[in-house]
Amino acid sequence: MNRLAIRLLLCTLATGPLPVAMACGYDAIYPNPFEQRWPGSLDVAMATAAAISDRKLDPVPKITGPDGFSRSYQWLNQLKGSLKGGQLPGNVSILLVDSGLWSRVRGKESLLLQTHTEGPVRQDRIMLTSEAGINALLSGQLSAAQATELGLLVIQDDPDDAFLKHLNKALALHNS
Repeated sequence: MNRLAIRLLLCTLATGPLPVAMACGYDAIYPNPFEQRWPGSLDVAMATAAAISDRKLDPVPKITGPDGFSRSYQWLNQLKGSLKGGQLPGNVSILLVDSGLWSRVRGKESLLLQTHTEGPVRQDRIMLTSEAGINALLSGQLSAAQATELGLLVIQDDPDDAFLKHLNKALALHNS
């Protein structure tokens, strides 16, 4: 074995294994889509397909790998920017059901977007949507209330619909 290989092996042994991050469909190592789903996510996926079929929702081109992640990150960052306008009623964990990508928006005065999270954090509100759903929300094609009515948006653990109301208001300002 050459010296470089030995050094790399020793460094690897000394530092231990790399931390494991949550895989999603953009990582191309998403083995079983139902293992990383959340209750209600299949309903959102089916509602998305039905809304696209009924022409109530514009389809988005399927993009995988880093380009797909980049597009989703832009949507999530845009959503975070929309939510900045008012007081966020607690943190929210977001699942894009098509890719299995969990993300989280947290904070009060300054919001932070975390992507590739392991799933929802206890006491977070949980937002389930699809790529086409988040695109429709951010482009103004649908309000949060309309998306909820169509089953394209599900918000769980949201007492008194506080987050849904905040989201509706934030998106209306964003799209005006």
